[in-house]
Amino acid sequence: MGASTIPPIAIIGGGPCGLTLARLLQTASINFVVFERDESPTPTLRSQGGTLDIHKESGQEALRRAGLHDQFKSLARYDATTMTLMDFQGKFRASFGGDDDDGDRPEIDRRQLRQLLLNSLPTDRIRWGKILDAVGQKENGGARDWTLKFRDGSTESGFRLIVGADGAWSKVRSLITDAKPIYSGKSFIEGRISPDNSQYKLAQQIAGKGTAMAMSAKSTLAVQQLSDASYRMYMGVVAPESLTRPGGDADPNDMDKARKTMLGSGGFYENWTQDLRRLIKASEGPWRPWPLYRLDKTLFSSNDEDVHDGRPRWKRAPGVVLLGDAAHLATPNGEGVNQAMYDALVLFDQIISETWVREGPYDQKYDAEALERAIVAYEKEMRPRAYEHIQSSIDMEDMMYADDGAQRMIEAFKCAHGES
Repeated sequence: MGASTIPPIAIIGGGPCGLTLARLLQTASINFVVFERDESPTPTLRSQGGTLDIHKESGQEALRRAGLHDQFKSLARYDATTMTLMDFQGKFRASFGGDDDDGDRPEIDRRQLRQLLLNSLPTDRIRWGKILDAVGQKENGGARDWTLKFRDGSTESGFRLIVGADGAWSKVRSLITDAKPIYSGKSFIEGRISPDNSQYKLAQQIAGKGTAMAMSAKSTLAVQQLSDASYRMYMGVVAPESLTRPGGDADPNDMDKARKTMLGSGGFYENWTQDLRRLIKASEGPWRPWPLYRLDKTLFSSNDEDVHDGRPRWKRAPGVVLLGDAAHLATPNGEGVNQAMYDALVLFDQIISETWVREGPYDQKYDAEALERAIVAYEKEMRPRAYEHIQSSIDMEDMMYADDGAQRMIEAFKCAHGES
């Protein structure tokens, strides 16, 4: 089949997940278009993010298959893998990792990873400023022709496959399931310590080149260094969804009020050690709120009772597939971007397996059937992995926000590192 005669695959979302799939498709000369909500490749507060540890068997494997592993290694920080754990008083302190010589889980800024993937793609394959509002369909030659409707009033159609890599609040997800993200009862609030901050040396002492995490029953604090030597801070609190919304007690538009909510009498960090309180007080704004949501794990359960108790179900919508957070949103557990990039690799392999062998002119009906087989095979592999991913995130929450969270986390790290 001539590649120029075959309709493109539409990828909704230009984060690491969608861009990984795009790059993999490019290596096989499969036509695609990425629709991304950001106005340009320039990182925004929403898209910039912190630092990610990319795992050898998942995220790195996807990059290797995409022909980008050497470039990744030139950017990755193998000396930034140290994790320092402590309780809210700075006690029960322990550090793990360090120079990650075997390359299992080096760090890279999210913006660097995204730019690496963007640089590998033709600029005319990415449409910026495209916020998806709705997806419609019509029959066309025995296959479904999907129409994408964007907020700017434009429409696009004529795609052989719609890939939803559009994150937690995916518009594409509604074609597969009625399931909506569930608030976890916890929120992150993100701040920054730049090199000229008065408490920068304190951040260096606490986190070094890696990450430090402190825990209590109602709040946590993570401090991690980025490639520009600044530190990203994540205040994690057990709180209602309204906490960071406009008018809420930690509304980032009112930084004085937000800091008082964190540090004042009755605040989330009132009884924390002074060093950690100083970091929070000095953290630069505007803080970015990040309420933590997840999908119900039973969406991916093989238990018949979960399927028949009235909960939303996962359905097949021919010509549509979900990846990453759009498919299996979970709260942070160190696996999110890796699972998402691995989704892209698994789907790519199934597309190649089902569509690569046929010769002759493009046949829309045959292609739709082949792609449907690829999606079914992808979902068969993805679903149990998604269940475990969400369960792992729940287990991580339970550990981090326990009274003895620091001790439990240290024991878990000791076990993972083969220490007694």
